[in-house]
Amino acid sequence: MNVSAAHCPRVSVVIPSYNSAEFLAEAIDSALSQDIATEVIVVDDGSTDNTAELMARYAERTEVRYILQKNRGPAAARNTGVRAARAEYVAVVDSDDALAPNSLSKLVSAFERSGAGWSMVDIVKFWSGHQEIRRCHIPKEEPELAILAEDFITRMMFFRKTTIERIGMWDENIFGREDWDINIRLLASGEPYVYVQEPLYLHRKRSGSITTGQLRRFLDNTERLMRKHHKAAADAGDHRIARIYARNLWILARRYYYEQRDLGASVRCACESLRYDFSAERVLHPIVHSFRRLRM
Repeated sequence: MNVSAAHCPRVSVVIPSYNSAEFLAEAIDSALSQDIATEVIVVDDGSTDNTAELMARYAERTEVRYILQKNRGPAAARNTGVRAARAEYVAVVDSDDALAPNSLSKLVSAFERSGAGWSMVDIVKFWSGHQEIRRCHIPKEEPELAILAEDFITRMMFFRKTTIERIGMWDENIFGREDWDINIRLLASGEPYVYVQEPLYLHRKRSGSITTGQLRRFLDNTERLMRKHHKAAADAGDHRIARIYARNLWILARRYYYEQRDLGASVRCACESLRYDFSAERVLHPIVHSFRRLRM
């Protein structure tokens, strides 16, 4: 029993879980094996598999807490866990992922040296006997603008609880794009951050992930996020963000058409794109592409 972790944890590890009993123990054990006093908060977001049975194995571990709630999505599960956290520092680990050894003590040290409120880290992406390290490439200039073009933050998994509370936690109305949303808000807030250039987070690539298993919902929420952030700034007169918004909408229009065969959604995004930044090149591209295909 880790008495110090149970009574005075340095870090709270929040593990939101939905029907991930197959991998959940690995995530929990990676947190319990850290070289720093840690509490683990598993938030079961209405699982229908054997998650409850698995959690019974940890019933005697006072540093492990199990919270069951109705299914409300990953953002809501994260928020529940963060609100329950007792430590100053919080790490969020998806239930099919894991922490690298000693990662939490390295992050705490980095925060204490820098005074950061949140962090970026590199990750190890692994699947079927393969793995690769993914680095976070932070633009040298205006990262708060670059984050609107694409989510360049590989993983934001460690932060001070007060920092996330100040920016309003995760948006529970955005599904599958909640990470991009909170990354945009963190950079816009000006909260200090630190980039720890080590692969401290182990990310499992699964065929049933949000982007592959629920593509339509992912695309719809990408559009919802852009209307929340990009459109609001573009309507306020920021021409740079208007161009980014238009470009991203055009990409989304192509994905709606080619990946979902949804002409209506494609036309909606394409028209919105041209309204914010008219481009003859974008208009002519489908015509030129079709002509080339006919000539082949």
